[in-house]
Amino acid sequence: SLVHLASPKSLSVALSLSAGVMLFISLVEIYGKSVEGFTAGLGEDNADGEYECDQTCQGNSWLAGTACFVTGFCIIYVMDWIVHKISPDFSDELDVADLQALEVAVDPTLPHFHATGTPVANSKLDDEKTIKFNAKSRHQLNRTGVLTAVAIAIHNLPEGVATYIAAMRDVRVGAVLAIGIALHNIPEGIAVATPVYFATDSRCKAFLWTFISALAEPLGGVLAWLVVGEGLNPVVEGVMFGIVTGMMVTISIKELIPTAVKYWPQGSVVTVAIFGGMLIMATSLILFAYAGV
Repeated sequence: SLVHLASPKSLSVALSLSAGVMLFISLVEIYGKSVEGFTAGLGEDNADGEYECDQTCQGNSWLAGTACFVTGFCIIYVMDWIVHKISPDFSDELDVADLQALEVAVDPTLPHFHATGTPVANSKLDDEKTIKFNAKSRHQLNRTGVLTAVAIAIHNLPEGVATYIAAMRDVRVGAVLAIGIALHNIPEGIAVATPVYFATDSRCKAFLWTFISALAEPLGGVLAWLVVGEGLNPVVEGVMFGIVTGMMVTISIKELIPTAVKYWPQGSVVTVAIFGGMLIMATSLILFAYAGV
């Protein structure tokens, strides 16, 4: 249910699993495909007409793959800079207190809920858990929700591009990457929906803005299809996979893991969930290999 899904621990686990999935698939599969692309594109035919990539070619391939990895890292930071230039006071994360308030607000078993499903201001709950907003607060919350939707849409655009490029070369890699991205989109959706819901008392408006922010990923896939088409030469393929790897690793380390720790700093839940995500991906790759996929 939404109540359990919005709990800090549940979101922490979802973010950690997503980080494990994305780190493993990026560094084990996608980065290797980047180097393979450069190796195929930079090699030459020898005197016997056979393809050959000597030591210099191998070194250049790894150097180029690493350079593209760093480029992906820089792209994420540039996009963050753009978002915070547009709205300096913007934050795309929910505080733990906000999550706890959301749990209270959407729980129909509590006495502060109308039959219509909207929170009542005069609740008998503790003051710190009571949902009370004046007109100014509602306006600010609505603005926060809209800005969050726009910012997350900007973040999601390259993720759609990355998923398309990965799936174009290898469907299983694209599918796994899509699963990892979907997991970390759950808390992003809640980050958009929560302020809009509290500001308007409307689940429909909260869903609408969440839906709008999510459209950026399929739009990114469509843009990649229009630009890339059906195929790439090996060097361009290597460039794209290297950039995708850098972007996915940066998102995992910069955003997903710190946010997961923030939501649930107690114990080893985050660590176990990250390794769990990696183990899930490793197991799936082993099964794919045995199946010849």
